[in-house]
Order: sequence, then C-alpha cells, then structure tokens
Amino acid sequence: MIQQVDRRLYMVMNEAGFTYCNCVLVDDDVRAVIDTGADLKSMEETRPESVDLVINSHHHYDHIRGNHLFARAEKKIHALDFMATQNDDEYNFYNSFDRWEQLMPGCDYEASRQQMNISDRVNVSDLKAGSSFENGDTIDFGHVNCEVIHTPGHSAGHCAFWFPDQDFMFLGDICLTAAGPWYGEICASPADMEASIDKIIAMKPGRIATGHVNKIYTDAAPRLTAYKERIARREERLLEYLRRQEADLDELADQHLIYRLHSTMFVLFWEKLMLDKHLERLEMAGQVAKSEQGKYRAI
Repeated sequence: MIQQVDRRLYMVMNEAGFTYCNCVLVDDDVRAVIDTGADLKSMEETRPESVDLVINSHHHYDHIRGNHLFARAEKKIHALDFMATQNDDEYNFYNSFDRWEQLMPGCDYEASRQQMNISDRVNVSDLKAGSSFENGDTIDFGHVNCEVIHTPGHSAGHCAFWFPDQDFMFLGDICLTAAGPWYGEICASPADMEASIDKIIAMKPGRIATGHVNKIYTDAAPRLTAYKERIARREERLLEYLRRQEADLDELADQHLIYRLHSTMFVLFWEKLMLDKHLERLEMAGQVAKSEQGKYRAI
C-alpha cells in the first residue's frame, strides 16, 4: 500500500507483518526506494523495473529481502554495513548467526527460520549492495533531496534519511514498536542507539516514519524519548535481578527482562544477545562482575 507524503515522496506501507518492513518511494527524475522489505504486492506497486536506485537503511534481511526485484537499480548502503551484504560468511557474522549453536544449543536453526516466516534461503549474491555512502551525504533525486543521517545502534551502519524540504525523516529500524529498541547483533550497541535517538531529537523533524509502524508521526521528541528510555529500564531490571542473586546468561534470559514473551526461538536468541550487550556495558562501568563459572553478580 502506497501512502503519499509529498508530491514526489511516498511511504510504501508493508501489509505482511514482521520480517517485512515499510519502505520509501521517491518518484522523481531518479526513481528510488529506501529499503525493499515490504510485501511483494506493495513492492510491485513501486514498478521495480523503472527504479534507478535502491538505498538500504541497514543490512538486516527484513530491509533488503526485496533487493533482487530491482535488477537494473544501483544498490547502496552505509560503508559500515557494506560487508554484511557481500557473502554468506560476512552476512552470518554481522547478524551474529555464527553464535546460534553457542547460545541456542539443541535448537534447530532452519526450523526457527521457518517459525519466523523466513522459509526462503537468503541468497546474498542477489541482495548485496554495490556501493556505499557516508553520514552527511546528500542524495539528489532531481526535485527531491535527502541527507544521510548515520544512526548506529541497531547495526553499525544503520542510517536514517532526512528530507528537509518535506520536513520528513525515515528512521528505518529506530522502529518505535512496542518490542523495540533492538540491538541484538555483533555490531549493535545500546549506547549508540541512545546517542542516535538523541541526535534525531535534536534535529526536530516535523514528521517521522519507521520501518515497522504504519503511521506517520508528528510528535517526534516525546515519542523518541519514551522509546529510548526503555533501554535504561531494561538495564535496571537486569541489575535488580543480579542484586538478588547470581545468574548466567541462560538464567537471565528465562526472566524475560527484555521480552515479555519468547514467541519464537529467534526472540529468545535476541534476548540473550541483547542481555549480553547490557552485561558488557555494566561490566565496563564496574556495576557487574562475572565469575569463573560464568555467573554474573551485581557489585
């Protein structure tokens, strides 16, 4: 479903739920899409055969899964996420899938993928970016321009896109969903996520949209502030539990300190990865210590 934002700017609203995403269509002298993860019907409404440029906000599958539909388009991504799209080994490393057996022993990876509505195998050669961009780059589509805003935290190269003439910013996976923020991969960081959110708030965009909520918001500052504060609340719940008793990562994940429900094995996997990020930050701050037996305790 395509929703108009401005004369030449549109949101492609996904109608297929999670593991797909919303996208942006720029219908200008240079026809472009930002992200390609909407449902197939919505993606086809963009007329992929006439799109000149594909811009990916970051490397995650739900945002690049439709790249192969845009055969003639140049594909670009931030330099820090570029390698994640180049081959299977890099893709698995940057998504932390190489930690699956360690964190999810006895849990079948392929069955878990199908549980997440990802039954197709990722063929990275069909999805990979061909070139990269950097923070502050301006992309000129003809009548419409946008600025690349590097917003790491969700991934190292995650970016938002600011359309100043339209007073509109696409935030990608600073997603504003009830389940976010997400920082469950090797190069993700809760601290970077907090800083990126503050960066966006300081820019005072009049309208914002994200990859996973089918709305255009006009209250960016309070909405983003509330979203950011969830990170601190998660960390406090973790500390509160460790003040009462020692626990290893599996035991902490069983407490549902980040997600209320582990509806799929991937949600449990991500809980462990994000708890690991918090524990690393708390260790560096001298608030948590780890024993030789792998148990964490509050100091």
